[in-house]
Amino acid sequence: MLDVDACVAFSSATEVRGIPVSGERLGIAPSDLARSPAAARVGALAASDGLFLSHFEHRVAAPTSEEAPTWSDGVLVEDKYAVFRHEIRIGSFHPGHRAKWGAHELCHGLVGFAAAPGVSPLFVATAARLAELVPVVLWYFLDEVGLRRCPRHVGPLFRTHCVDCEAAAARGAVPVQPDRARVLLADAARFLDGELAAIARTLRSGRPCPHVWGSLDLCSDGLAYAAAHGERMRGEAFALWHERFFAAGAGGLQQLDELQERAVAVARAIAQGAELSPLVTDPEHGRQRWIAQDLGARLLEVWELTEGACARALLALVDRLAEGADAAQVATDYRQLAEEHVLPDPSVLLAVGYELGPSVPEARGVEQVEEGLASVVPLTMELFEDAALDPVPAFLATDAPAREPLGLRFARWMDTHHPGPAAELAGYEAALRRAAGEPEAVVLGATGEGWRLPSGAVVLASQHDPVRIAEAASSGETEGRAVEGRLEIDDPSPRATTLVIARDGAGELVVADVEAEPGPDGLDVSNLSDDTCAGLVELGLLVPCRWSVG
Repeated sequence: MLDVDACVAFSSATEVRGIPVSGERLGIAPSDLARSPAAARVGALAASDGLFLSHFEHRVAAPTSEEAPTWSDGVLVEDKYAVFRHEIRIGSFHPGHRAKWGAHELCHGLVGFAAAPGVSPLFVATAARLAELVPVVLWYFLDEVGLRRCPRHVGPLFRTHCVDCEAAAARGAVPVQPDRARVLLADAARFLDGELAAIARTLRSGRPCPHVWGSLDLCSDGLAYAAAHGERMRGEAFALWHERFFAAGAGGLQQLDELQERAVAVARAIAQGAELSPLVTDPEHGRQRWIAQDLGARLLEVWELTEGACARALLALVDRLAEGADAAQVATDYRQLAEEHVLPDPSVLLAVGYELGPSVPEARGVEQVEEGLASVVPLTMELFEDAALDPVPAFLATDAPAREPLGLRFARWMDTHHPGPAAELAGYEAALRRAAGEPEAVVLGATGEGWRLPSGAVVLASQHDPVRIAEAASSGETEGRAVEGRLEIDDPSPRATTLVIARDGAGELVVADVEAEPGPDGLDVSNLSDDTCAGLVELGLLVPCRWSVG
């Protein structure tokens, strides 16, 4: 299905720097697109069709969802099949996921899905398998061409996560090495052909036929999707949604062979630069269509639980969306309807995780993000409460997509908008929850050559003592107050500090105060005294640069 020679030539010639695509418009971190020629190509194709991603932390699960995501230490934990839906072309940007997810999610939008009311579970499972095929080929093969990795790794890591590889890839692609590219692209072609052959056997035999490659098994993924969504897709709400937003001529695919043809076309467009039929007439038209589909689906799920005049009014809103009405106006009308009937609060139903316009402030889930911040910077949020200030709406207004945890993004925002001891407290609280250990160092021990910080350590340089500030805030010794709209607190014991924070072999937090100032590249271990180094080694906060193999 792929011409390997053409793929090698295209990837070698594709320029990824200076991509004329707005990462923010796509709802994606710009570095997600600059990591490889394939990611850049996906970004350009997605932009031309008006595709984009919603922000997972800003998006509130539909009010009818049985398994809404929950926060844990500032991370909104996602159940793989609870919220993701193949038929919705708006993908998801999760700040806690690897940067590979950006292009992967946009690729889902490019491929689409095949669905119709009343189709069999095997149809749904096979459609899900086909919808996943090219995004997976992108993840494990195409995105690896020209990808910058850390010195220890070459090629796909499958389920292994490497912090150093993520940091390396964020610096942008490297020149494509044709020989290395040929190996990856030949594997991509073989995987694609093998999966399509297995799907053909499935359709002939009427039984799922797996095609396993390492840990990849799209057959099982398709079955899991059918198990999670089959009942929903047999419901009346889905039938009405399909009729209005997904039927022939409305942007949807109806048959498996149509979906397979589209998947192959997208693969060729990404890998070898082939032309791809556009989904829409122009990007803005596309964006509005995908928003209408998404918001229409949320409204119909609520409609299914209502009756009488309320149900008729909800269906009228859905029909207006299908006919091209402005989504912001429909949102305003839903707000009015919710005042007249017992309906999910607009702050839930309208919290789609992307902009619907200034008249729809509910589009970003303020209450959900407040819960997230309470789980990661609880003392800081209590100080805001003392001062009768609500920082979340202003924070969300500037919270652009970034592959960083919520607490770190909020602490950085605090540095700009509420500078001083309170901001440093937020940075300290966030650091406590993102600090990690290094499992390799726990196993290999402290005997070796040279010293360095563990890979999961956090260095926090402050003009104040955040440990003492946290103690004072926790005990009520200090309280927050509003000064010209800013949060201010008293510093109980002013002094500059440099903290090293990590987790030991048992997973317990370790915090050390060192007498050194970090430079632009972090803490220079060579500047530490012998006594300081010895203490840090004992705490597990310094590990060897190199272990002996003798």
